[in-house]
Amino acid sequence: MRTSLGGMAQRRIPYELVRRWYRPLPTSREIRRDFAKFCRDAETDTYLNAARKLQKFDRRVLIAWGAQDRMMPPATGRRLAELLPQGRYVEIPDARTLVQLDNAGAVSAELRLFILDTPSSQA
Repeated sequence: MRTSLGGMAQRRIPYELVRRWYRPLPTSREIRRDFAKFCRDAETDTYLNAARKLQKFDRRVLIAWGAQDRMMPPATGRRLAELLPQGRYVEIPDARTLVQLDNAGAVSAELRLFILDTPSSQA
């Protein structure tokens, strides 16, 4: 079976969808400016700083991770969920990084359960 975007999806992603994702970078001056600024200003410990902030996030969070993710293995998703005080980790079967493309039905089912289980005061 052919994969797409370096193995981020199990099946080939339609060219038009990929084109829509990437088209703004070469065609929009504002996006190029913002992207260049992000690259220039990024700190070497950006991810560590973000991780420290996650520990203070006080809302429920669903981490839906691809069970066959090769770019970021499931252990990474579990660690992310552990950083969040109210993080809930679920693995999406038959999915890699782009879970919503590989197994939209499973993602939708997990979202429904999560929403039903989340008090309205937390929404």
